[in-house]
Amino acid sequence: MLFEDNLTFLVLKVLITFAGTIAMMASTTNFKIIQKKTVCIAVIWGYAVYVVLSAFLIIYYFDYEHFLRIFILTISCPAVLLLHHISDEPFAKLVFTRATHILVSLYIAATVTLINTALHGNELSDILLRLLSYLLATLFDFHFVRHILFDFAGTVKKGWGVLSLIPCAFIILSVTVALYPEHYTKRPLSIVTIYLLGAVIIAVYFSIGSYLSMQYGRLQSEQNREILEFQLDNIRRESADIEALEKQTKMIRHDLRHILTTVAALAESGDTQAILDVVENTAGMSADVPKPRQYCGDPILDATLSGYLASASEAGIELETFLSIPNVLPADSSELSVCFANMLESGIHACMELPEGERKMSVRCIHSPKLMLEVTYPFHGKMALDKKGLPKPPDGGLNSGFRSIASFCERHDAVYSFTAENNQFRIIVAL
Repeated sequence: MLFEDNLTFLVLKVLITFAGTIAMMASTTNFKIIQKKTVCIAVIWGYAVYVVLSAFLIIYYFDYEHFLRIFILTISCPAVLLLHHISDEPFAKLVFTRATHILVSLYIAATVTLINTALHGNELSDILLRLLSYLLATLFDFHFVRHILFDFAGTVKKGWGVLSLIPCAFIILSVTVALYPEHYTKRPLSIVTIYLLGAVIIAVYFSIGSYLSMQYGRLQSEQNREILEFQLDNIRRESADIEALEKQTKMIRHDLRHILTTVAALAESGDTQAILDVVENTAGMSADVPKPRQYCGDPILDATLSGYLASASEAGIELETFLSIPNVLPADSSELSVCFANMLESGIHACMELPEGERKMSVRCIHSPKLMLEVTYPFHGKMALDKKGLPKPPDGGLNSGFRSIASFCERHDAVYSFTAENNQFRIIVAL
């Protein structure tokens, strides 16, 4: 039942559909990317007035079915362009997410119409069903889709241009199947076609999800590869230091033979003062010998700690360290090194954004009763945590380093904690 003779109801239905679609969009929007929130609210209200007036005029002078056939041009496209101008979200990603919401909204609106028709409902039942459907869809987006979208969208930077074509094509195809040559409620076979198309859409989006998951996994692997390369470079640097130490030691050992011979000769002659002078001059021979610092017995973990702590010192970060690490580690040293590297790297990056006088980082590790590493560093602004206790970066994504730490802890039945209090951010991992 379209109730085409009730103009007020049709305009109200358009307004509810518009408001429901906007609510779904808002539920998956990171409002930190909105440039001017007051202007944004004013634009949305102004656009709502435009939607009502344009819908009224088109339905009044033509008909409701004609409005449905051109709403993509009169409502959807201007909405996407407005959202692009009031936010910093990349255009291709914005088109993908917002066109997806419009596509879902089309199926919600069509399903409500079919259910109300099957139940022989009236205008009131249609409005109530529509409000309930959009409320449930908005809650679902907020509690489930939002986190997945922020996770992938904040990490995957490429490929959105091609992906944005998919929902746009499905919108055009759905409208064509539903409204040509006449409205789908007048063609029972087209209803089957619409929902078969819906099954195809679900399959395509499942494939998109798999693609984004693969992209995320590839980026995680790339990050781990960079950490391993950093570890390898540091091991090479330490190896070079050890070689230099060996060469210096050989030189000292070679010179020591001559010194001992001289001391023996002086001892035979009884010249005590000369012996003391020789010993005094020899005492500074090892002053220039390199002394590589070792944090633990495992070479991979030691290389990681040495490299990142050296990088922190070179960056002008004041370090407070206490590291007590056992020779026998409770997890594979490579995986543990990646976890520790992510913790230290997050602190270094955060400190680099602060003035030089405020760059301080505390790194503490104990091995009893459990191996526990704690990294603490200052931060400015607000730090929000999601339901899993993971920090949410300002861009709305999920920091891959924090995600990697959580993933490591889940695999090894370890405990992690992220806390932000008194402008101090603390990361703790215990296993």
